[in-house]
Amino acid sequence: MLKLIRHNMYNNMKNRKWVVFGNAKRCNHTKSLHEQWFISWVQRQEGAKFQIGDIVYLFVSDERRVRFKLVVVAENQPRQDGGYWIETPPNDVTYKLELLEEYNGEKLNEEQLLKNGFKGGGSLQQPCCNNKQLLDYISICM
Repeated sequence: MLKLIRHNMYNNMKNRKWVVFGNAKRCNHTKSLHEQWFISWVQRQEGAKFQIGDIVYLFVSDERRVRFKLVVVAENQPRQDGGYWIETPPNDVTYKLELLEEYNGEKLNEEQLLKNGFKGGGSLQQPCCNNKQLLDYISICM
């Protein structure tokens, strides 16, 4: 029930939706989300920045699919997920992204995403908030 209430609280039309790429060779985001219900995230893309309340879909590299729906709950935070990093964690100021939902079906795997506007390849390197077709598809599935 708490997840539903939190989801409704952040389901504001002015908030943006994003897809980001979680590199499992660098950090175990899945374990962090399962154990502490959040991840710390650095957004390096100039111009477009997360805002409190934005929805973030996490594409996990080791499974090649969108698995998690997160919400931005804080900004300018010290890194709080350093213990989940495989390499030395960057000491950056981060956004705190809390878990809303976990998806375990097949509709959000890379093959299905490619049929629904996902570009793949280099597009994974930058957070995406402008691909309406892809974000609408993910929203329907989650």
